[in-house]
Amino acid sequence: MDIDNPYMDTIYRQVVTEQFQSNEWREILINPEGASTTLRDESTLPRSGGHCFKDIPNRFIFWRVLYDKLELVEHSLDMNLTENQVRIHFRDSPVLESGISVYETSESVVLLVPTACSCHRLTFPRPNHLENDNENDNVLLDSSIFSNFNIPSIDDPATFYSYNAELSHPYSAASCLDQKHDAIFIIALQNNVMLYIRMEYISGLPTLKEICQESVVPRMLSNITKVFSTHIENPVINSLAVHPFQQDIYVYSLDDTCELKVWSIDKSVYINITDMKKIYATSTENGSRPHIIHKCFDDQLLLTIYLSLSESSTFVVFEPCIDHGMFKLQQKFYVRSPVKSRLVDMSLYGNEIWCIWKTGKDTACVKSVNIRNGEWKNCSLDTTAFEQPTQYLSNSKQTYLDKIFSSSTYFTDDDLKNAIAVYDTSDGIEFVTDYRTKISNAIDTKVAQEMDKYDSSDIESQMQLIEQYSASFYKSCLDYRRKRLAPLGLIWLGSPSFLLVVVTNSSFCFLRPSDKVENKILSFKNPNNENKLNNLLNVLMLEPTNKFNLFSGIKMSQNSFLELVRKSYMFNSNDPIISLFLNGCNFLDTARILINMLHANPDTNEDMQDTQHSRHFRSRLGTSVVSHSFHQVVVTRFDLCCRLFTFMELSFKSYGQTKEYVVDASNLAYSYWIQALFSHDIKLCEKMISSNALLAKESFMDYIDGLLNYTWPLIDASILVEFLLQERQYSFIQQMAQLLDYNKWEETLIISYMLNNDPDKALKILKSDIKKNTDNFLKAITVFEKYNYYEHAVKLGNYVLRISKYAVDKNMISMLHSNIFLNNLKLKEYKSAYNNILCLEDQDRKLNCLHTFVLTLLENDEKEKLLSFNFYGLQSSVEDIVLKKARSLSNVDANPFYMFLCSIHDKYSKYKKLSMTFYELYLRADTCLAQEQYLRLSLLYLELLSPNDAWFVTVSLPFLSETDDVHSGLIEIDHLKKLCWLARARQEIEESTTNMDVQSVTSVLLMKHKYKNVMRLSKMWNLSLYQPLRELVKTCLSLTDSEECDKAWIWLADNEVSVDGIDSKKIAWHFLETLVVQYEEKGKTLIHYHVADELLRHKSFLPSWIIKTFKERNVGELLQLYLSYGELINCADLILELFEQEMSSGDTVRIFGNTIPVDIIECVIVNLKHNKLQVGDEVLNKYKIFYNTIVAQENAKTIK
Repeated sequence: MDIDNPYMDTIYRQVVTEQFQSNEWREILINPEGASTTLRDESTLPRSGGHCFKDIPNRFIFWRVLYDKLELVEHSLDMNLTENQVRIHFRDSPVLESGISVYETSESVVLLVPTACSCHRLTFPRPNHLENDNENDNVLLDSSIFSNFNIPSIDDPATFYSYNAELSHPYSAASCLDQKHDAIFIIALQNNVMLYIRMEYISGLPTLKEICQESVVPRMLSNITKVFSTHIENPVINSLAVHPFQQDIYVYSLDDTCELKVWSIDKSVYINITDMKKIYATSTENGSRPHIIHKCFDDQLLLTIYLSLSESSTFVVFEPCIDHGMFKLQQKFYVRSPVKSRLVDMSLYGNEIWCIWKTGKDTACVKSVNIRNGEWKNCSLDTTAFEQPTQYLSNSKQTYLDKIFSSSTYFTDDDLKNAIAVYDTSDGIEFVTDYRTKISNAIDTKVAQEMDKYDSSDIESQMQLIEQYSASFYKSCLDYRRKRLAPLGLIWLGSPSFLLVVVTNSSFCFLRPSDKVENKILSFKNPNNENKLNNLLNVLMLEPTNKFNLFSGIKMSQNSFLELVRKSYMFNSNDPIISLFLNGCNFLDTARILINMLHANPDTNEDMQDTQHSRHFRSRLGTSVVSHSFHQVVVTRFDLCCRLFTFMELSFKSYGQTKEYVVDASNLAYSYWIQALFSHDIKLCEKMISSNALLAKESFMDYIDGLLNYTWPLIDASILVEFLLQERQYSFIQQMAQLLDYNKWEETLIISYMLNNDPDKALKILKSDIKKNTDNFLKAITVFEKYNYYEHAVKLGNYVLRISKYAVDKNMISMLHSNIFLNNLKLKEYKSAYNNILCLEDQDRKLNCLHTFVLTLLENDEKEKLLSFNFYGLQSSVEDIVLKKARSLSNVDANPFYMFLCSIHDKYSKYKKLSMTFYELYLRADTCLAQEQYLRLSLLYLELLSPNDAWFVTVSLPFLSETDDVHSGLIEIDHLKKLCWLARARQEIEESTTNMDVQSVTSVLLMKHKYKNVMRLSKMWNLSLYQPLRELVKTCLSLTDSEECDKAWIWLADNEVSVDGIDSKKIAWHFLETLVVQYEEKGKTLIHYHVADELLRHKSFLPSWIIKTFKERNVGELLQLYLSYGELINCADLILELFEQEMSSGDTVRIFGNTIPVDIIECVIVNLKHNKLQVGDEVLNKYKIFYNTIVAQENAKTIK
């Protein structure tokens, strides 16, 4: 048995969503084999039915029949279904709608469809039942059971049976599945014959049997044959039902004589007959419509009978049963119909009978009756109707267009197309995409046609015509909408939603339980519910029109809002009913009850948990139903709050003592107005609902109640405004702030103003609360900074400093100054930022701000601005900041910081620091040219100091590796000069050789024949001077051919040698002589020795200038050099020459000096003798004479 409806005593209310039935159908054409036929006219009207799946909540199918077309649609409130619409066309074979039935088996869904000449068993896969597991948490898409339905599956011979009833005109039918899952069809023919058709489960093998109404009653049932005598001949069956009973199949027929017959298929006779008119009818006349049987089967079979009578139609519920071995129809319930109009559809769900009556063209009413107590209750249907404007419309066309496109009424494309067709019959209607423009043009065309009858300058007539045709078009849209929503059938969804689907002419909608406030409003006129609250509601609802549309404008102040409420919901104190109520009773307690009832309870949503119910209502359809229902609830409550406010205000003005009620009612009105405006934007509301799946509750109305609490803005609107902020609904948030206390969501309000480019209002709000905690102000300043409103952050910071100068601790004051400083810096208000630094008493914070200040200005290329500040007492800190920053950067990035450091040193004449800075720049230079420039500058500023101060000490620097040839120590002018010449020399090699040491530099320069520079560097850096000269000697010796001599001109020019002359070889040897003379120490011959040695090594003659120098300075060294290379003849010649000079001069110190190289001379003589050279005897003899002379001279000196 279905779960009892917990809302059985609650009035249901219609919910119309946007259109979820598209015009795109998968079309399937079937050509039944039987002869075609034509049904009665009424059968060509649209009919419908439906089925809700038993084990899958909120998923349902419905069908709509129009003559020989069957439309099948599946939907779910929990899942989005794909390929869910199929239209089957049984060509020229009208569908017998009353015989369509749906059954669920363990594996499939079976749809039984009888037509006028065929019976079909359509089988679809059973939908998946999503269990409560994590894998399916985010699954919102599923395939419809119709997705794989196609022609081959319907053309399978095992799925259909064709019969020939051309002359018998089938007009009614019934179907079911029996215990074996065989398909059973009963077809009523106009010749008083019923066809029984059975199609076996798997094979589809058919069985056909005719059952005639004149069948003889068995003798065992003769006790009931006496009733036959009163029957008229050939009664026409109005309605059929068929269902297995025990081992048999029973057919229930209700004919136009109000006789309910029960037929046994096995016996082919009827076994029970009941004269319904005799038992239940007060009139013998039938109504204009046929009687109806409706079968309901869950755990038990129940038959609902509708007797259509002229005066008082009746509903009867029977339960077939066996009583003492005899079949019996046991009456469970009967009740008179409350409506005399045509019954369109009825269904028994649980303990309620739901009925649809057609009350007029495209209008209907829906009622339900409780079969336990027989009480009828109405359903509140959508009654959207044209409302005449109460005031002049300045732009009537746009007003009505807004009604069409901006309201929650939702007109479909078909509604608009049909309405446009009334005005515009052009061929392009089917291709319209911009309906607003199309409608506007259609109205303009109509007005232009009518204006031909008026003077073109008659503006008043033109405005009247525009309003007339705009209103007419809106009415036309409403008419087509009403026609589309005319109800055809109902489907009960059961738990957990307890909703009903209303299948309409070309769409579908829903019936939902009303909430507690709605139910009170909808039922207060019920005489059985009379109480004080209903009496109050009766007064409040004297004029029942809901006027929410007057409040659709979002921009309205609190006073304007209340004034509009007073104007729209004015109570006339002279009205006798109102006057009597105010004077007759004390209704304040009742008003308090109503106020408490209208209050939401947001605390109930604090413990939201993910349950299986979180998966309900998550499809687009489900979300739409929830959002539209939520909108209905809050609009209804808003309307009631407005009425209560004006009534309480009237009572206060008349009797006093109700001021608190007026305030409470106004606060409720504010809150519900905000919720109503929010939910009026259905797409926005749907987005919030879909993003908060945890709000889903077990029942639909609990879900709505949860939404009401979740978005309740009166106490704390933080959740709602956060969502609105995400959706950029800034104006909405600001409107809320005009009506409600925004302390709990002030930050969101401030952000909304900023995002709306209105920071002044945000600042005004913050300044308006002087009691705000300083921490909160700091947080607000941070928000201004986040959205780049630095000027407002500064203003707020200065404001806080003024109001809390003596009220907060020094740390907080410093924090505020720091904050203001940072924002001034971002605004490039550098002077103000500098003053903020000076205001800081916390030294650490001051240095931090100074660090930021200096680096920011330098990064912004504000060097001149930065130099304009005197940094009194902070100069050293500034220098340290810049230097540390420079050292942390790459050479390119660091350069501006070094330049500023030099500028600030120069500004305060700190030449030693200037020199140190340039020296550091030299160490970091990337090119040799830069090295030389920085060294020259460092040298320049160091030379400006007094000799005693012209020095500085280098330290270990972070950008120098251990391999760099730079050491910590004292740097003086000479050191800088040496480095300067080295840097210049490196330039002659390559710009990137900045780290090449002096030895390497000289080696490379020698390879390049840069002898002059090498000698200079060697001299400065105390390197060997002879090695470069030896290389030069080799080069000079190589000048033996014209090619080498030509090349010599190049390197001679590189060495700045004057190239006057034509003999490069001679110039080269002269260049060698020049360098030797230049770099030989006075009186020394070391350089001469190495040059001579190199020459002798290459077996070359010594130039005369070398020999001359040796003779003059150290002849013994020359002799030794000659001797070492075996130059005995040269030695002999030199000795003889020296002896001759010495003997002739008589001066023993002029030639040999103080010491005569006797050993060398004797060694030469020995070698001469050894080699038997003739000159050896001569040298020996001259040596003896020289020796004796020298000895005699020495002896004479001794005697004296």
